[in-house]
Amino acid sequence: MKSILVPTDFSEFAHYAFDAALQFAQRFGARIHLLHVLDLPVDWFSYSDVQKAEHPVVLGRVKEAEKLLKEWKDGSGDAVVETSYTGGKLREAVKTFVAAHGVELVIMGSHGKSGKSEYFIGSNTQKVVRTIHRPVLVVKEPIRHLNFSQVVFASSFNENERKPFLAFKRFVKHFIPTIHLVYVDTASLFDPPYVVNKAAMEDFKALSKPFEAQVHIFKDLTVERGIRNMAQKLGVSLIGISNHHRHSVKRMLVGSNVEALVNHSYLPVLSIDYEEE
Repeated sequence: MKSILVPTDFSEFAHYAFDAALQFAQRFGARIHLLHVLDLPVDWFSYSDVQKAEHPVVLGRVKEAEKLLKEWKDGSGDAVVETSYTGGKLREAVKTFVAAHGVELVIMGSHGKSGKSEYFIGSNTQKVVRTIHRPVLVVKEPIRHLNFSQVVFASSFNENERKPFLAFKRFVKHFIPTIHLVYVDTASLFDPPYVVNKAAMEDFKALSKPFEAQVHIFKDLTVERGIRNMAQKLGVSLIGISNHHRHSVKRMLVGSNVEALVNHSYLPVLSIDYEEE
């Protein structure tokens, strides 16, 4: 966790993400990349000063972005913060930046969306979560103290979930956590029998060593709602979930548990994408 990317639009929620990154930097000596994406002409970075002056509106946006990036960096204390801005779409800009700079963790603030529009449009944070192959920590409220001593990992606990679970374990190991393994039973015809779930979860409990782990099978109307309800009941400070990439049409029809959590959970959510680049 030595290289952290914080995409920012300078909003209150982006500030929550930056504050969280500063706490990670202080604890782990991480370098923070602060990135702003704005609307620029395609060849902007090859323009001469004279050519840029011919686009006063764009130039004004660039100067304002440079000013705000500097203010955020100057207010970051002893943390190592590198700032940059670019053009294009946020998700593509983040994907390119992650690959170019060896970013290990992306931290984003989100206000989320609600209603029908979330499945057809989605927030910028959702789009990044479904695009990049790195862990993404989504925060909606300030993290006052970086203390993930009680955490949830929600999963189907099949064989494919081992890799993301071990990645989650590496992420939280520094906090010596109690890991709550959560399976949500929605009474679907596709849900495996209780005994099968319990056996699979016991295997993951063994994988949790040397940390304490507890197994919870919880009934609810939807997976996403069940995860939120169980997290609230357990009083945890972080929800971890692996990120299965879905076909866009299927996402619109049934939604994504990860994207729904990003929208609706006020606890930090760590989305772990285990797919290979």
